[in-house]
Amino acid sequence: MATRPDKRKLMAQVLLDGGTVHDLHARLVAEGVSDATARYEIDRAEKDPMFIAARRLANRVAKRDWTLDIYRKLDAARCPVVPVIDAIAPDQFFEEFYTANRPVKLTGLVDHWSAIKRWTLAYFAQALGDAQIELQGQRNAAADFEIAKDRHRRQVPFRDVLDLLANGAEGNDFYITAYNDTLNKQSLAPLWDDLGGVSLLTPSGGRDGFLWLGPKGTVTPFHHDLTNNLLVQVLGRKRVKLVPAYEVARMRNSLHCFSDWTGDDLPAGPSDERRPLVMECEIGPGEALFLPIGWWHHVVGLDMTCSMSFTNFSAPNDYYSDYLKDSVF
Repeated sequence: MATRPDKRKLMAQVLLDGGTVHDLHARLVAEGVSDATARYEIDRAEKDPMFIAARRLANRVAKRDWTLDIYRKLDAARCPVVPVIDAIAPDQFFEEFYTANRPVKLTGLVDHWSAIKRWTLAYFAQALGDAQIELQGQRNAAADFEIAKDRHRRQVPFRDVLDLLANGAEGNDFYITAYNDTLNKQSLAPLWDDLGGVSLLTPSGGRDGFLWLGPKGTVTPFHHDLTNNLLVQVLGRKRVKLVPAYEVARMRNSLHCFSDWTGDDLPAGPSDERRPLVMECEIGPGEALFLPIGWWHHVVGLDMTCSMSFTNFSAPNDYYSDYLKDSVF
């Protein structure tokens, strides 16, 4: 015996997807509901205050999507790419990129850092091999490793991680990330003396930064941050895919700030009605990438990599205080 469809649930889904009354009727009939019953259910729903409110909300969201789509079409006309600028002046950075919400790859920003020449696995082992650090471990055991980060917290001697990297470990199973910063900021404190100031940030050296260290093949899935970020590469190369914030309607955002798209699903290329615009950028030692607030990004380690990320720009950067996590479900 066939299972009867949940008519109200079907109608809610069609409405959420922006469907019309005609779409509601067609979906109900396609699911085995009689024509007369479908018309009755729609007539009843159209008198329901919850249905009326939901349709108004759907129209409001559709208007916002239309507005954002204007930016998508305008960007498509100019074939957007991530620009590369050497030794950028702070005034230019903040005017043309920070306040304009545009990414940029920067060179000549951290050439004075001793870390660029000094940081090696051997240096780490000699200076801090016995330190107890935290990482994300056993990430291959679960597809939701990035969402359930607390479940993957592990504390190990730094030397154990360095030995794995020195022996050519590859893959996504372990990774020291910004999420492990609370312990690592203290355990690895001597390293911050190897980081100089950055003209775009508040003057604090590297002590306001977050360390990332992992093997070739680490993956950070598509997500957007709740602050502007500066990603600085110290060792190895990373490939970063970027999707503009205005593409949110195409980013399959079903939970918080995460996307259901995978990196393989979205190669670099233009947008269409189904997929968003995707830009791609590679950064290597001494290079930095500005990740604007709201921009989706996907990061892969092309080599064994070590990076620092920063949010302490010398400009307002508090966008998370009024972010409602419960508004995305």
